[in-house]
Amino acid sequence: MQPPRWRARLMPGVDMNQTPLLECESPAFAVIPGKDEETNPGIYAKALAQWLAGQLRAAGFSPGEVIAEDFGWCVPVESEPHSLYVACASTGAKPDQWRVFAFTEGGVMAALFTAALRHCLESAPIVRGLREEA
Repeated sequence: MQPPRWRARLMPGVDMNQTPLLECESPAFAVIPGKDEETNPGIYAKALAQWLAGQLRAAGFSPGEVIAEDFGWCVPVESEPHSLYVACASTGAKPDQWRVFAFTEGGVMAALFTAALRHCLESAPIVRGLREEA
């Protein structure tokens, strides 16, 4: 299986760990018509990625500009000396269902950042039904 195109482009030769997949529901992240042209067909979440970047910034992280990838929308997060990226995508099941996960360099960073992502989502009244997929 090929790594996502962003991994090869942004982090050649870097071994990344995926955090657990968080799923939730929210009607607050409007599907932007035509935005799936920048990802794979039927994959949305630009509004979620932009919102989550703001939440991470408020939590003391330094997110970069949201970028489109095959699998959804990616938020690079400054995290020296390790690489850290948040991925957001629609589930495809219903228009208000979302997936969030991160790719991190280093196991401890993965656990810490999963806790930060979970907190950002749990503390938002616009997000409901947060669950972690094993």
